[in-house]
Amino acid sequence: MFDKILKFIASSVKGVKVLAIFDRDGIIVSKLDNKERTAEEIAAEFSSVLKYIDKVTTFLITGKMEKMYIDCDTEGFYLHKINNYYYLVAVIDKTTILGKLKYVVTSLEPKFKKELDF
Repeated sequence: MFDKILKFIASSVKGVKVLAIFDRDGIIVSKLDNKERTAEEIAAEFSSVLKYIDKVTTFLITGKMEKMYIDCDTEGFYLHKINNYYYLVAVIDKTTILGKLKYVVTSLEPKFKKELDF
């Protein structure tokens, strides 16, 4: 369903290694991954992180998390909330232009929402 969109993102933004759309429980809706790392393991870990972030943001009264970037030693993780149930996660190189990734994903948000909203 989302293969074309994910491929478009990966071809538009240099350095994207893994892309996945998953729900709050870590179940993959669509993915574009590589042999180094699978989308399933990333979605499973991020779903548990999301539950913790929801608790923290509720406690701090900041509102729900919309976008998040985690800068690690050799790669980065970008998490983008599509709606209340679905998220897009990207594993990216350190050289990836994060602003371009955010722009491309945000511009495609209406397409994601059209397919995922119910």
